[in-house]
Amino acid sequence: MKNIIKFKFIILFLLGIISCKSQQVYPLNASAFRTPTNSYFKDLNNELDPYIGTWKGTFQGNTTTLIITKELKRSYEMFGKNFFEDVLIIKYEVKDTNGNILQTSLNAVYPTGGSVKYLIISTGTNRDSNNEVNLAYAGGNCGAGGGEIKFQKISNTQFYWSYYPGVTTRNDVTCPPNLDYHIYLPETENLVFTKQ
Repeated sequence: MKNIIKFKFIILFLLGIISCKSQQVYPLNASAFRTPTNSYFKDLNNELDPYIGTWKGTFQGNTTTLIITKELKRSYEMFGKNFFEDVLIIKYEVKDTNGNILQTSLNAVYPTGGSVKYLIISTGTNRDSNNEVNLAYAGGNCGAGGGEIKFQKISNTQFYWSYYPGVTTRNDVTCPPNLDYHIYLPETENLVFTKQ
């Protein structure tokens, strides 16, 4: 009798481990709407890899440097469910013609559920079958400049940058007037960034 109970316990324990380990894996562009909790949207085809590295572009005299890394299995919540996704995290620095830093996020840390100021993160790939990566920009102070960014690969060493800031409103209580609300990222379409 003891052996039967012990055997049943071992079977239940192993089944528990297997069910905890099982996770549905989907490609990056799959919809989270009808997928189960804890689904993993994985970069199965390495679509994000060509963008990893250091890139530079110049617009209206300012030079923007992008440091792009890939984070595997970053967690997020949507539709009241938890998910995981491989994403690009972009840190940047904008300098004027004299080399003065206008804005930087190079030292920022973006833990899941933490601060998002200046965060640029990928949200999908090739939605229009045009070799693009779609990104969301959280914006600067009080979300100023937050919007959508698109990267479109030109070659292994260049991509187009298109940035579309959204409309943000602020109030003087939570967003005091003494903060910088200027948008420093290049607000344009098809700006060429070159790998360094």
